[in-house]
Amino acid sequence: MKSRFNSLKVQRSKGLLPRPLRERGILLPITYYLLPALLFTFYFLPFATSPAFAQKMQVSTPQSQYKYQQQVYQDLEKEKYERSLLPESGYMTTDDYEEKSKDIPNVAKEIPEYKLPKDIKMKYVPTPTYKLVLYNNPPGTPELHIQARFKYDHQVNCTGVTSPNMDIMVYPVVYYYASNQCSAGDLFMIVLDQSLSYLDRVKRANIVKRVPTPILSTDKDIVEKYMFRTITPIDFSPDGTKLIAKEKIGNVNDGIWQTNLWVYDFLTQKGRNLSEVRDAIRFYWKNTKNLILDEKRWDITPLGFDENNPDRIIVSAYGYTGKTPQFLGNWSIDVNGEQSQLLSLFDAKATVSINGLKLAQVGVVEPAILLEEEKKQDKYLKETRKRDKKLLKKSEKIRKQALAHKLKEMKKEENETLHEYNKYQNTSGPTGTE
Repeated sequence: MKSRFNSLKVQRSKGLLPRPLRERGILLPITYYLLPALLFTFYFLPFATSPAFAQKMQVSTPQSQYKYQQQVYQDLEKEKYERSLLPESGYMTTDDYEEKSKDIPNVAKEIPEYKLPKDIKMKYVPTPTYKLVLYNNPPGTPELHIQARFKYDHQVNCTGVTSPNMDIMVYPVVYYYASNQCSAGDLFMIVLDQSLSYLDRVKRANIVKRVPTPILSTDKDIVEKYMFRTITPIDFSPDGTKLIAKEKIGNVNDGIWQTNLWVYDFLTQKGRNLSEVRDAIRFYWKNTKNLILDEKRWDITPLGFDENNPDRIIVSAYGYTGKTPQFLGNWSIDVNGEQSQLLSLFDAKATVSINGLKLAQVGVVEPAILLEEEKKQDKYLKETRKRDKKLLKKSEKIRKQALAHKLKEMKKEENETLHEYNKYQNTSGPTGTE
């Protein structure tokens, strides 16, 4: 017994046991485990038996689930309204992204009017003025004007021609392939906006609204080096239903080899190479002068539609065997490639109708007029901003009222649904039936 007392005394001196319990020999688990459990029980027992504590431990019911669901819907409506007041952000839901990512047809795209950039250091920036002029004037002179010398793959959009009805525009495109230093071409069509004036139709024409498929195309074969193929519109027929174009084929180091005459019918949407006129010219000179033109360098120049017969096209033929081109006659051919005729061997002039139009700059706006227009524009912008601000406030007010009305309706529907459910529960039997 004395040895046990001495052991407890040593433990007490080391601070291992509380003094009262060590002297009596009571074990540690009673102190460190049982006492906290008793304190916890005596402390929380009054709360566990109180009605308020029992109220917080609610059991999920159909009514509470329905209320929670309706609250979620109402919060979503509030969030949607609050988001509508914020500026558009790049953060959006998947549905919003898919809605904004829908492809817009070219016809429905809005093209803003081009305005010259203004330098704040310049008091006056010349603004050009335009007018519509005849395109094929003089006849047969339209050419592609490409000023830069290409060194890389490139695409150039050239001057377009508008139909006499001012409903469509046709413009050529040249593609340059640097790998073989050769080129090819297409003719595209743009449907003009009929709601604008004639001048604005052409000024506002944009390649974004072009018909995707070209109406005429050259061969896209780029195997032979230094070859070029281009296609140039010449003129429309008087009724605007047909277009003639010339296709030039040649070599960069050797010049033009051949010019082909093309006609495109907008009613049938088909193009045709009128090679019959070249065959007729070769046949005539071989049988009359025993001259084989294929052994010489010669070519044709399309002039336009015959003024006396709009179904026929006039071309001029020239030989290039010396310093001065030799006139080989004026010829005409039907738009269907039939009935090639010799018009004249001596007079290069021809009665050709000029129908297509193009946009040309005729001058610049005077500084005084431009300054007055700028003042009117500034005044209009101020009034527009003021009006837009009022409309924005009005729109926000309407949306806020709409939100309040919708939340009121949702709350009303919720109360009616709960009322019907409670009524059904009170009138039902033990098994849920009357």
